[in-house]
Amino acid sequence: MGLLKLSSAAVLGGLLTALVVVGPGNIGTSVASTAGQVQNRVSSAVAQLPRPGLTTPGGPGVVTAPAFAQQQPQAQPATGQSVADTTVRVYQDNRPSVVTVISSVVPPGFRSEPQPEGTGSGFMIDNQGHILTNNHVVADADKLEVTTSSGTTYPAKLIGRDSRFDLAVIQADIPADQMKSVKLGDSDQLQVGEQVIAIGNPYGLEGTVTNGIVSSRRPVVSEPEGDGVLVNAIQTDTSINPGNSGGPLLNGRGEVIGVTTLGLMPNGGQAGINFAIPINNAKRIVDDLIGSGSYNHPYVGIGTAEITSTVASQLSLPVQQGLLVQSVDQNSAAAQAGLKGGSGQQQAGARQVAAGGDIITAIDGKQVKRPEDFISYLELNKKAGDSVTLSILRNGQPQDVTVTLGSRPAQSQQQPQQQPGRGQQPGQGQRPRITIPIPGR
Repeated sequence: MGLLKLSSAAVLGGLLTALVVVGPGNIGTSVASTAGQVQNRVSSAVAQLPRPGLTTPGGPGVVTAPAFAQQQPQAQPATGQSVADTTVRVYQDNRPSVVTVISSVVPPGFRSEPQPEGTGSGFMIDNQGHILTNNHVVADADKLEVTTSSGTTYPAKLIGRDSRFDLAVIQADIPADQMKSVKLGDSDQLQVGEQVIAIGNPYGLEGTVTNGIVSSRRPVVSEPEGDGVLVNAIQTDTSINPGNSGGPLLNGRGEVIGVTTLGLMPNGGQAGINFAIPINNAKRIVDDLIGSGSYNHPYVGIGTAEITSTVASQLSLPVQQGLLVQSVDQNSAAAQAGLKGGSGQQQAGARQVAAGGDIITAIDGKQVKRPEDFISYLELNKKAGDSVTLSILRNGQPQDVTVTLGSRPAQSQQQPQQQPGRGQQPGQGQRPRITIPIPGR
C-alpha cells in the first residue's frame, strides 16, 4: 500500500509514475486492516526524487497585504437538494478560483532552460493574487507559473512556505476580471459523514471535480517524506489523485474547509482513503507566510515513546499510559527546563526503548497517551514563545515543569537523537498505522 503526496506529473504527453515511500515506524493514526506503511506523494512525480537546494526566483518575499479574512458561513443548502445539484453549484461557484500550478526546474548544464517538472493545484485566497497550495508542489521549483480557468498562464513567485504543515503561498499578477477568491469555512465544524467536494487537476486534467464524504478526523497524519504533518487531518473518500495537491476541499455550502494533500494508493490504485489539511491550520499560519515568508512552529525538543501495557509491565513503570522521554535535544526548551531522557536500550515486547527518563502524563492539564496527542495540542494551541506546563513523573514522583517553547528548527538542523526507537515496523504484531512516526514535540 502507499500514501501518495499528490502533485501531478507534468511531462507533457508522458506517463506518470507515483513516488512510493515506505514509512519506517508507527506512532501515527491507526487504520484497521491497513496492511502496509507505504506512503506516496500526491505530487505529480516524474518518477524521480525532488532535487534539494533549489529555490524559486525572487525567493520568499515580504508582502504587506492582509491575509484572507474569516468568511461568514452561508445558508445551508435547501432541504431535499440532491448531491448532484450541490456538486454542480459548488463547482460552478468555485472553478474560477482554482488554478493549475506549474513548477519547472533548471537541469544542470550550460545555458539550460527550465524544464517542466510537475503540476499541482492551488486556489485564490484574496484579490491581490495570493494563491494557497502545498509546499511540496512548489518547494523545488526554479520557475513557477499558474494557469487560470480561462486557460491563460501567468508567471508566479513564491511568497512563503512551510514544510511542517505542507503549505505555501504564491502570487501571480492575474487580471482583476479573472481573480475570484474562495470563501473559507471553519474546518472545526466539519461532521463525519458530511458531503465534501474536491476541485483540482489530477494527472494534468484541469478543472476536475470529485465528491464524497468526510470519512473521519485523524489527530496526526505524517507525510511520507520530511517532517510534514497533517494535524487534525480530514480523511475523505473523495477521489484524490496526483495533480490534486494544493487544491480546495469544499463543503456543501461552497466554503473551503481543507487543502487536498495525501492519498492512500495500494498498487497505484485508489483506496478511497485520502487526506486534506484543515483550512483552520492554514488560517493559523498564512499571515506569517505572507508577511515574512515562514512560520515559527512551537518546539519542545524531545523524542518520546508511547507507554503501552507491555512497555509499562516490562519496564516496571508506575503508569500504564503516557509518554516516556527518550531523548532531550541540547539547547532546546526541554533541556532548559531540565527534562531528562532515558539511557541505554531495553527490550519491551518487540520494541527497543530507552528507560529511566521522565514520564509525561499531561500537558497543561490535558492527558496525553500518544505522541500525536502532544503534537496536536502544541500545533493547534501554542506558538513559539508561549509556555506550557508538563505534568511528569520522575523517579516515581509527580511534579510540574514549565517549558517556554522555542521555534522548531529546520529539519536539516535537527539532531539524530530526535528519532528514538518508536516501535516496530509494519507486520511485526502491532496495530497497523498509516503514518510515519515522529517524536512528540
